[in-house]
Amino acid sequence: MLLVDYEVQQQLDKKAGRRTLLTHFLQTQELVVVKLLIFDDEFQWHDLKLFEGEAKTLKSLSHPVIPHYLDYFELDTQTYKGFALVQSYLPAESLETQLKAGRSFSEEEVKQLAKALLEILKYLHSQQPPVIHQ
Repeated sequence: MLLVDYEVQQQLDKKAGRRTLLTHFLQTQELVVVKLLIFDDEFQWHDLKLFEGEAKTLKSLSHPVIPHYLDYFELDTQTYKGFALVQSYLPAESLETQLKAGRSFSEEEVKQLAKALLEILKYLHSQQPPVIHQ
């Protein structure tokens, strides 16, 4: 699998040595998320261990509101050298985006959101070994 199999739609996040891209996977015509770990001036070997751990953890999970692991591969292009983790895309607006847009939540909605988050945490903590989200 190569990055050329993906058409970038939008950059979702950018941090030192990392990019998260919303892409169109050309083989299946689906939107997927590609997380890149880039070997650049800021790269540290510890980052690779964390990235590989994230891929391994994601591959072991199966929950309807946690993105599914699809692929993991090495990058060696003119633009990027590093690794890529591909996961399913779950279309949703972030809580931050909703709040910035002026959305307010009723007490009942906050309770439902908290309950849903706790269910996800309960699932993660039930794994062997427990998964801790950072």
